[in-house]
This record gives sequence, structure tokens and C-alpha cells, in this order.
Amino acid sequence: MPDKVEEKLLILQLSEDSRKIARLLSNETSIRILKLLGKRSMSAGDLADELKVRLNTLKYNLDSLLEAGLIRVMQIKWSRKGREIKIYEAVEKVIILLPGKKDPETSFMLMKLWKNIPEILEGQKIPELS
Repeated sequence: MPDKVEEKLLILQLSEDSRKIARLLSNETSIRILKLLGKRSMSAGDLADELKVRLNTLKYNLDSLLEAGLIRVMQIKWSRKGREIKIYEAVEKVIILLPGKKDPETSFMLMKLWKNIPEILEGQKIPELS
């Protein structure tokens, strides 16, 4: 798990990167993967079995989620046949999409949110931004 607040917060202005994340979060297979990995760490084979999807479909989604930083490889194991088996886990991250230009009001809200992010990520409180 990341220890730094910066690693747990992703602020994106509308761009190609934000579109990629939006596509991932609207993809049913990606969402199902994130939900399972949010409960426990799993290998690609275990995920494919649990989700009842083909391994190549799952690998495509895993690669996309890894590239976006929404999951990570937490461990590498070795099979009896000497094959590498990656164990994946979800990354706890708050994602904020910022449409439009940065203005003073948005900056104020982000500063207030940033100050309270450790408590938000711990589930202790949600700050009032007004």
C-alpha cells in the first residue's frame, strides 16, 4: 500500500489520460476485477475462473488497470512448472476529474480536500468544501 498521500490521490484534468480512466471505470470486466481485488489479492488465473472470462480478455483488462495505476502486482509466485504467477491487488486511490479550466474556486476546494485527504482515505470523515 502506498504510504504517501500523493500516491492515493489522482487529480486529472480532462485529457487522454482521464478518458482512459473513464473508459476503464465504465468497463464491466474492469469494475468486476477491481471489486474482487478490493476484497482479496488474486492471480490472473484465479480472477479468470471467478469472473468466468477468458484469460486473454482478463489479461487485457489487467494490463489496462496496471497502466492506469488502479491495481498493482503485490507479489510474484512461481508455479510447480517454474512459471511466474503475478498476484494482483487493488490500489486505494481517490480519483478527481476536473473539467474545464482551473479557477480560484476550484483551487480552494482542492486545497481543502488535500488537507483532509488522510482522514478521507481512512474513512474517518468527509470534509465540507463550502
